[in-house]
Amino acid sequence: MSDQKYNPLDEFKNKKNIVWVIMSASMCVFILFVLFSGASIGENVGVIDSVYSVMLWCGIFGGILARYIDKNGWLGFGIGSVFGMLCFIIAPMIA
Repeated sequence: MSDQKYNPLDEFKNKKNIVWVIMSASMCVFILFVLFSGASIGENVGVIDSVYSVMLWCGIFGGILARYIDKNGWLGFGIGSVFGMLCFIIAPMIA
């Protein structure tokens, strides 16, 4: 046996845990899918009508991905948020 006791909360501190990247990527892809599929229907009211939700999920994915590759998480969050905002602006133009 090892001398160290397993603490499940240590997984939250691990920057190299791929599970967080996969979970945030799946939410980001889902939000973008819903955003673009709602725009392709051609209705006036989209499924997602708030820019903040798209910016939030893309920003969370960018921040977690940046921390995973040992960069600044806040910079990744900002880049992801800008990407989400641009997707929100472009989505109605595609329809």
